[in-house]
Amino acid sequence: MNTLINDLLKNPDFVEVGYLPYVTLDLRYGTTNNFMCKNIYQDFNRAFLHKVAAQKFLKAIENLKKVKPFWKFLLFDCLRPARAHQQLWDFVAGTPQESYVANPDRGSLHSFGFAVDLTLVDENNNMVDMGTDFDSFEDLAQPKYELKMLEMKLLTEKQINNRLILRKIMESAGFYQLSFEWWHYDADEGNNVRTNYQLIK
Repeated sequence: MNTLINDLLKNPDFVEVGYLPYVTLDLRYGTTNNFMCKNIYQDFNRAFLHKVAAQKFLKAIENLKKVKPFWKFLLFDCLRPARAHQQLWDFVAGTPQESYVANPDRGSLHSFGFAVDLTLVDENNNMVDMGTDFDSFEDLAQPKYELKMLEMKLLTEKQINNRLILRKIMESAGFYQLSFEWWHYDADEGNNVRTNYQLIK
């Protein structure tokens, strides 16, 4: 996919965000540390967002600097080429995990550069405790169940507070929290993105 990287670098609609200040990378689908245990990105090892999403992410960085000046964002995934997304779908299709991966017939917002998966790392470069790891296919990872999980003592107040720090930073920059993944944020409404922007194959 090196050709794709070159094409994106030349495309004025896309911005590389992996080297911005207050940002570090752990592109999980470019490693074997993911739910497929497979590197599906191969040499696609750089993080891009559509310029609309990138502008909002710059605002999120400014928000982070004000709230936690010694912390950083850790990016798990940004632009996800549709051919790579198809591999994720093929792996979960027909399983209980299917609902966690957008049907490629509609197109994942990742494949338009309008979604970002991320967390926070503290001043010691340790991932902030959010209660689960990235791509945890369980209720514990779902923001809509946080109060229930707190009552059941499966999440702590500190873990939920850490999620709320991330959520406030991202939402005040114009992102939308996905209701079943604490790490996933969309930069625009899905139908608008799919109607008006280019899917990257």
